[in-house]
Amino acid sequence: MQLQKIDILEDGRLLLPDELRESLKNTPELWMAWNDDIIVINRKSPDKSQEFISQDERIKRFFATADKLSKFNEVAPISEEEIQAEVEAYRSEKRAKNKDGV
Repeated sequence: MQLQKIDILEDGRLLLPDELRESLKNTPELWMAWNDDIIVINRKSPDKSQEFISQDERIKRFFATADKLSKFNEVAPISEEEIQAEVEAYRSEKRAKNKDGV
């Protein structure tokens, strides 16, 4: 699985990398699932003839996929000290603006 930034044009279209666009040449449609944090694009449509998958199994598969995707997250967790430093910097900036009458 590859990870690459995709640009979104002003009109909402996605600017796909050439390699991905080429691999999708003979794909008539894509299926998407999304929530607030994740977008999943699938080449294959959900086949109604597939065996029934229980809700528990779907949840397990979802979290297994989410775990795989989380490995691509390049942002390291923020420590409590870093959070406190950011809060203090924000407060100092706000105090300075209030002092200057802005």
